[in-house]
Amino acid sequence: AASLVLEPMEALRIRMVANPSKKGWLSTGYDMLQTEGVSSYFKGLVPMLCKQVPYTVTKNVSFDYITKYAYKTLVGRGSVIGPSTKLVVPFCSAAVTSILSSLASQPGDVLLSLMHARNCDQRRTVDIIDEVWHSERGIRGFFAGTKTRIFHVGVTVTVQLLIYDLVKRICGIAATGFDS
Repeated sequence: AASLVLEPMEALRIRMVANPSKKGWLSTGYDMLQTEGVSSYFKGLVPMLCKQVPYTVTKNVSFDYITKYAYKTLVGRGSVIGPSTKLVVPFCSAAVTSILSSLASQPGDVLLSLMHARNCDQRRTVDIIDEVWHSERGIRGFFAGTKTRIFHVGVTVTVQLLIYDLVKRICGIAATGFDS
């Protein structure tokens, strides 16, 4: 459901990056609608799913698993879990999670960017996968821009997960991964 809402804005954003001569999102969006129709806003839905599903699953599962493992390890070594530990563990777990979710979703992000970068390009997702796979980069082509994505997603995910964990505790719910 989130991908259905996000895809039109991603299509518009990528088109604006690919064609910086356009003057704003309204102008770009109107041009897309006039020249390509409504479907231009959704032609990247499959790549969007290839990006968002691995991202979301990796983010949610790994944060829970990593925090639980960290707390279990600390308690097993006799550490006392105090308020500062309940800030450091989620922060470190969120940072690792952000890297993992970036890596898991990078191939889908490459597909999405290539799908939307060119005007009126009617290629299918499988055609783009084939093009990247058979390029001189091979499988590495699916990870173009990874460093930038890790920085961008890293900051965003780390902050999101810290807020998530803090809100849980404010509401009286145990810290993520902490069973006491």
